[in-house]
Amino acid sequence: MIETDISISVNRKSDIDLIQQILIKNKFRFPVYILEFEDVFQVKTTSDYEEWELDSLILNNFPDYEFTTDLDKGRKEIRLQVSRYQSELSTDGWGRRIENPLDETKYLIKKSVHKTPKFGRQVKVLFEDKEQFYYVNILSGFNKATNEKGFLLSKEFKNSKVDDDAEFFNDRVYKSPLEAFHYGCDKMQTLVDEDFVEYLESEKKKTREIEKLPRKIVRDFVKACNNSDETGILKNLHEDIVYERRKNYSFLFDTKGIAEFKKHIGSNEQQLMAKDFKIKSSWSIKLPYVDIRLEYFPAPTDTEPNPFVKFRQIKFLLQDSKIIEIIDGS
Repeated sequence: MIETDISISVNRKSDIDLIQQILIKNKFRFPVYILEFEDVFQVKTTSDYEEWELDSLILNNFPDYEFTTDLDKGRKEIRLQVSRYQSELSTDGWGRRIENPLDETKYLIKKSVHKTPKFGRQVKVLFEDKEQFYYVNILSGFNKATNEKGFLLSKEFKNSKVDDDAEFFNDRVYKSPLEAFHYGCDKMQTLVDEDFVEYLESEKKKTREIEKLPRKIVRDFVKACNNSDETGILKNLHEDIVYERRKNYSFLFDTKGIAEFKKHIGSNEQQLMAKDFKIKSSWSIKLPYVDIRLEYFPAPTDTEPNPFVKFRQIKFLLQDSKIIEIIDGS
C-alpha cells in the first residue's frame, strides 16, 4: 500500500469552516486532524490514495483563485497550501519500490489578471555611442481577400507620424497591436542594418579627416629624419618637446625643450637621422597619441656586413598641431 501524507495550511483562519465542509465532501476514509496555531490552521491526514479530487473541491469554492507551484517571488498572498508526500520506502501492491514518490506543494493564490503590456512605438537603437530613433507605426485595417479585420504595419519606420494612405506591408493582418509591434521590430532590422553600414562609413570619413593632419605631421617628421633635414624635423615640434629614448622598454636618456633636442640630433649619439625609415601600415591613432612602427636596415659593419631588418616603435604626443613628446623605443 502506498501511503500519502496530506497537509493543508489554512492561512486565513476565517476559512476554516469552509475548508472543513470541503473535507467532509471529500469523504476521507481516514482520520483528519485539524490543529490550530496562532496564525494558521493545520489540517493533516494520511490516505492510501492521493485524493486529487480535493484540489477540485477547493477550486470550486475559491473561483477567483488558482493553484500554482511557483510563487513568482512571493508577491501574492497564499490563501492556503496543499502538500502531498510519499516516503521513498513506499512500495506498490506487489512490494516493489515506487519510482517517483510524490513530494509536492501547491499554493492557492489569486488568479493572475493577464493584461496586454503597454508599449512605446519609438525604438531606440545605439550606433556605438550615438542614439538613433525608429518608429513602429500601426494602422487599423483588414485583409481585402478575406475581410479579416486587424492591424497593419506601415513601411515608414523613420517618422513618428504617418498618413492614413501610407504604404503598409500586405503580407498579413495582425490580431493585436502588440503582435504587430513585435513583427515591426523584426521588419525594421533590414533598414537599421543599412543605416548602420552608412553610419560606419560616415564615421570612417570623419576619422580620416580628423587624422589627416596628425598623419601628415608624423610623416613629415619621419621624412625629414630620413633626409637629415634639421629644419624640417624642428618645424612641427613644440617648444617644450620631450624626447625619450628607450631600449627593450628600459629608459636610456631624455631631452627637454627644443634646444636640447636640437643639440641631440646634431650629436654622434643620435639615432634618428639618415636611417631610411619606412612607416609600416599598422598605425595606432588614439588622439592625442600617434603610435607608429618603423622598419629600417642598419648600416653595414665589419662584424655585420649584411644586417637584418630592424624595427623601431615611436609614440608621438600632439598638442595644438605640434609634437610635444616623442618616446623612441627599439
